[in-house]
Amino acid sequence: MLEISVELFGQLSPLSPRRQALDLANHATVQDAAKLLELNADEIGLITINGVQSEMQDQLTSDSRLCFFPYITGG
Repeated sequence: MLEISVELFGQLSPLSPRRQALDLANHATVQDAAKLLELNADEIGLITINGVQSEMQDQLTSDSRLCFFPYITGG
């Protein structure tokens, strides 16, 4: 099992706590975490793992800090 910390930003966090810990299966990916959190992939603009820009297919490791950011919008 992997234990990671997750932080959700902007409109991605209203339905879930902004910061939380997740237990995932070994070899889990960012996509696995997003699915568990019931995030809509179309609303995710940026993903980082330990501060490094990442993609949905990237693999997570124990103690990863995974952050999901929405697309930037403005007027």
